[in-house]
Amino acid sequence: MSQQYPQGPNQTQNPGGQQPGYQQPQYPGQPQPPAQVVYVERKKTHKFRNFVVLPFVGLIALIIIISAASSGGGGSDPTTANKSGSAPARNEPRPVQVGKAFTIGKHQLDAGWKLKYTEYIGTSLTGTVTNVSKSTSTAIFSVKFLKGSQVVGNMQCTSNELEPGQQEAVECLNTVDGAASLLGKGAYDKVTAEATF
Repeated sequence: MSQQYPQGPNQTQNPGGQQPGYQQPQYPGQPQPPAQVVYVERKKTHKFRNFVVLPFVGLIALIIIISAASSGGGGSDPTTANKSGSAPARNEPRPVQVGKAFTIGKHQLDAGWKLKYTEYIGTSLTGTVTNVSKSTSTAIFSVKFLKGSQVVGNMQCTSNELEPGQQEAVECLNTVDGAASLLGKGAYDKVTAEATF
């Protein structure tokens, strides 16, 4: 059995690990030590925002970017208007005439373009292309030659990156295998151009 000793008026029961019988001296006018404040860090969770709102905002931004890129400035040449009277979409085939300028999106194939025939290579299209927009871009388009509904020539044209107003010579190669020369009379009866990107 353990023995307990009575405590005197100045003794405490071991508060905060101090030795029994010790009491901090109190002086008149001395401020009391501040009480200890315990901060508990609380992790914020935003389940709704993280799993619903953020992906939704990202999806809306992606739709805006895609629609802006796909509508990027169709041609405004009145000679290339479709049957409804409005300018055709950038990647919609439009009738053109050999040697006459036409615009597709941000680029114009300048007047004076022509066809030339080279042995072992076949028929190609030569001319100059100009960036008619206010931003740097690359021209990628095709010019098709048709005999009835048959494609007898398909010239794929690509420029380097052009600054606004810059012009560059291009040579567009025919991608139709075994195509005959398109220089002869009656080799084609219709020519169309369209963006290919």
